[in-house]
Amino acid sequence: MLDLTVVIVNYRCWDMLSKCLKSLDKQTVPIKKVIVSDNFSNDGRISDFKKQFPWVDWVEEKINGGFSYGCNAGARLADSKWLLFLNPDTEIPSDCLEGLLTHCDKNPNYKLISIKQIKSNGENCFPYGIFPNALNVLGPLRSLERNIIRRTQSKKAINSNSVGSPDWISGAFVLIRLSDFKKLTSWDEFFWMYYEDIDLSKRASELGMKRVLLNDWHCIHDHGGASRKTTDITILTKAEVIISSHKYIQKHFKGISRLLAHTLVFGSTFIELSILSVFSKIKRGILKKLLSYWFKVKA
Repeated sequence: MLDLTVVIVNYRCWDMLSKCLKSLDKQTVPIKKVIVSDNFSNDGRISDFKKQFPWVDWVEEKINGGFSYGCNAGARLADSKWLLFLNPDTEIPSDCLEGLLTHCDKNPNYKLISIKQIKSNGENCFPYGIFPNALNVLGPLRSLERNIIRRTQSKKAINSNSVGSPDWISGAFVLIRLSDFKKLTSWDEFFWMYYEDIDLSKRASELGMKRVLLNDWHCIHDHGGASRKTTDITILTKAEVIISSHKYIQKHFKGISRLLAHTLVFGSTFIELSILSVFSKIKRGILKKLLSYWFKVKA
């Protein structure tokens, strides 16, 4: 049996969750514990899933507290050496976890671990990136830094070796020893959605914990969770990307860098959405939510 607890946060992702759980059930060696932390889906489907997957431990939250909240709720029930935080829209090849854990057991310097993530069509998801700073806080500038200034962090560099060493790894697949997770305390619930994985990697970096991407293993990750289901949810989640970037800046930046980064994010986002909102209902909705957040923070 794999000395592993898998934690999956679910919010109305039932069809994808079913595929994910079936892939876990097909692993060459059984997993000690699989936990689904349901963030108050409140749609009546969890009862059928409990019957279909009786070997899963279910955590039914009374609120949708966000991704970090759900991860922490599941992690509190972990009692294994290894802990895997996994998105419900992933599928794990049957021979993946046994070989992966065997390899990681032989490499104690690997602390925060991810693997290659590909879509069903074979396209690479590139589940990693470089840490934001005051000069690269805007996406295009971050890409420029990664490909010109810090070439060891380019997609080509990270993917050309069996072991890549990115600044941060995506929260869709995070493998960590339970003892190391406890050193990090938890996922920061200050982040409702987005940037929580960058924050976790940042705190790991500050503790000297090595983040690795192991390209000899992969999972299928077809992005398509609850964040893409309706116009209202699309507006909410798109706005949350910007809100979470401000939260990350507030937490990890200091002095003039913090002020500059907040200004860049606010200015570029406000100008872009003000123009595009003329033509798009979704852009108008995002701008409305962000204006509410910006004025609230200023107050």
